[in-house]
Amino acid sequence: MNLNVRWGPILWIAVLLSSISSCDDRATQIARDAADRQAQQNTAMAELNKEVASGTHKLVEADAQARKEIVSVHRDLQAERTRLDGGWSSLESERREIATQRRTESTFASMTTIAGSILLTALLLVFCWFLLVGSSSGSSTSELADLLVREVLSEQPAITSEGSKLLAVDTQPREGQKGAPTPSP
Repeated sequence: MNLNVRWGPILWIAVLLSSISSCDDRATQIARDAADRQAQQNTAMAELNKEVASGTHKLVEADAQARKEIVSVHRDLQAERTRLDGGWSSLESERREIATQRRTESTFASMTTIAGSILLTALLLVFCWFLLVGSSSGSSTSELADLLVREVLSEQPAITSEGSKLLAVDTQPREGQKGAPTPSP
């Protein structure tokens, strides 16, 4: 707002009236001083308005810069969020892979235990079959088989010197048998 436009004509009119009415020089001097002060105030107000306009312009520029920085930070946050989402997806994929691996290992361990049990049972059955087939071929073998069955089924092993004698086998074949071991005397 320019005060020079509002007060300027009034002051000039006052100066004119005072000079027309033949007022003394003192009144004229006061009017001129008032007009000078008004002109100085108007000049100061104009400079103040320029400074305010300049400050407003700087404020608008600073606001625009701040908005640019906010947009930049927002983009950085989006990029970080995208990177974290990718990392989370990778971590989740790795977790699933480990869980699958553990299930496979657990299944393999169970199957190994079952296979071992079946193999042990089969070996025991084969051993028992050899004992039964061997017991039909000779009496010393049947005594040996009976002793082994008693030892396996008993809670306390009771191999005595008599049992030791039964286990001692002579390498010479008996009469009527080819290559069959005989107990030693």
